[in-house]
Amino acid sequence: MTSKSNQLNKIFIFSLFSLFSFAVIGITESVQYSYAQSNNTLTQGTYNSTSDEPQTPVEFIKVIRGLLAQTITEYTNGNYTGAEELATTAYLDNFEYVESPLAEKDKSLMETTEIMMREELRKMILDQVPLEELQEHIDKINENLEKSVEILSMSD
Repeated sequence: MTSKSNQLNKIFIFSLFSLFSFAVIGITESVQYSYAQSNNTLTQGTYNSTSDEPQTPVEFIKVIRGLLAQTITEYTNGNYTGAEELATTAYLDNFEYVESPLAEKDKSLMETTEIMMREELRKMILDQVPLEELQEHIDKINENLEKSVEILSMSD
């Protein structure tokens, strides 16, 4: 009976450990997400909307720039996964809202910037290119984003 009791105790302890591990992982992911979001808010600037969410293409570009700056920071710190996630967020969650209005005014600029962000930047991070090379690429993206702001800010 004691051997069966010992087995049950071991199973119980293993189950508790597993549940605790999953809880810690969930909390850690939540904290990391919250931390990333708070950093985004700090680098995004102040918005006029009540929800602090970007509303216009120019506001989304401000967010993209903040995310690209964070990408460099994470890359510099050797956090290539974090850098790739930030670059992906800059494109998927932000540039997507800039594409259509920018394409109406300068399709070539939109397509070039899209490829630089969606394909080239993410590949460079995955390939772990030298920091200077990544910084030069992000500088070029930022130049295109500045041109985009100028174009999108012009009245029709």
